[in-house]
Formats: sequence, C-alpha cells, structure tokens
Amino acid sequence: MATRANDLFPGRLKLLLHAILILISLAFLMPILWMVVTSLKVNAQVFTWPPTLLPDPVQWENYPQALAVSNFGRYLVNTVILAAVVILGTLLSSCLVAYGFARLEWKGRDAVFVLVLATMILPSQVTMIPLYVVFRQLGLIGHGYRGYLPMILPAWCGGAYYIFLMRQFFMGIPHELSDAARIDGCSDLGILWRIIVPLAKPALVAVTIFSLVGTWSDFLMPLVYIRDPEYFTISVGLAHFQGRYMTQWNQLMAAATMMVIPVLIIFAFAQKQFVQGISITGLK
Repeated sequence: MATRANDLFPGRLKLLLHAILILISLAFLMPILWMVVTSLKVNAQVFTWPPTLLPDPVQWENYPQALAVSNFGRYLVNTVILAAVVILGTLLSSCLVAYGFARLEWKGRDAVFVLVLATMILPSQVTMIPLYVVFRQLGLIGHGYRGYLPMILPAWCGGAYYIFLMRQFFMGIPHELSDAARIDGCSDLGILWRIIVPLAKPALVAVTIFSLVGTWSDFLMPLVYIRDPEYFTISVGLAHFQGRYMTQWNQLMAAATMMVIPVLIIFAFAQKQFVQGISITGLK
C-alpha cells in the first residue's frame, strides 16, 4: 500500500502543479481576452455592470472602422520599417561587441564590460533629455523618416542587455572550434560570421524578439522624436482614439488587438528557439 501511495503521489503532485500553472496563465491571459472581447462590443456595452463576457451583438465592424479612423495601414508600415532597421542594427552591433568581450583577450576587458552593464541601471527617462539635446545639436532630429534616426542610431551602437545576452551565449561555445578555424587562416570576423553566429541562432532569436517587442510597443520615444503624424508608429497612432470628450473604446481595443497579433504570431513560431536561447545563456 505504501509503495502504491508513493507511486500515485508524484502523479497527483504533477497534476496539482499543472492546475496551478493553468490558473496563473489564465490570470496573465485575462487582459488579452478582455481586449479581444471589448473589441467586438458596441461602445455602450464596454462599461456595463456587471460586465458581459460575450458581446451581444458581435460588432465585427469595429475592425474596419478602426482601420479607417486611425490610418492603421500607414502606421503599420512605419512600425515595420522602424522595427526592421532597429533589429538589424541590434543584431550586428550586439554580435560584434559580444564577440570582443567573450572571445578576445585585451587589457581592461572585464572592467569595460562591467561599465557597459552599469548602463542598465539608468532608466531611459533619465537619459531622454540629454540624448534629445545631443541629437538636436547634431542635427539628427527632423521631419519624415529622419525622425527615426534618434531611435535607430542607439540600436546600431549596441544595447547593454543584448550584449550581455550574446556574450554569455558566446562563452558557452567551445574555444576549440575557434582555434581550429584560426589555424586554417580564418580571421576573427570570419570566425564570428562562419562559426559563432550559426551556432548562436537561439540567442539571435531571443535578441530579435526582445528588440521587436521593445520597438513595436514603444510609445515615449516615437512621441518625442517623430514630428509628422503621417510617420507615427502604431503605439502613437492608438492615442488618436482618445478624444477630448469621448473615446471609442471598442475601436481602440480593435486597433490594439491588430497591433498585438503580429507579435504573438512571430513569438508562436519562434518560441522554441526563444526559450532555448534564454535557458542555454550562461551555461558552459
């Protein structure tokens, strides 16, 4: 009987843990579920009490109306262009800098790496005004797509967190591979692009997703630097639904749902590589 109880206990404990995780996941999914449900309601049902879980009637018209009101297509193109350039710069700069910290020996390397990590302590709100002054004095703030430069250039200079993530992954790659390539006459850049980068695909996917989510949902930086409403990103464009006297919350939720869907699709397809890149980072 004792043996049978011991055999059943791990199964019951596993079932209990799964039930707890399901409840926690539902708690995290509730805002997304509420957003989708609200996007299908009429505006009068948004604040009804008690709240209705299922919209009656279902207003699919909120989505085309949101597209017409917010110029969503234009904002989507702007956001895709900005995110693509930022992701490209983040990957290139992070790989180069992380390779220098992880695979090259030079004096003061660890001290400089600690200094780079120390920049993560400063919140972006603290450096926003000094950066704005610097970009303005350099003449990098202007109209049109020129307003994207203050958000693109920092990405091409590398981010502390992305450098740390790539460095920890590079350190887990055996040095024997680099030594063998160096004996064959391969340069450091050749070792990086032909050996290190192909082996670091999970870390690259993780950095790509982090950079995509950060750029896609950023509201403050585009609001500060972009002057022309035609070149707004999606996050700034959503603010157009909030009027002075009235807000179309159902259309706002519809636009927000369309904003979230591309990121969810990308994460769903890259989830395996993303989790692998986070879990392997730092392990040798």
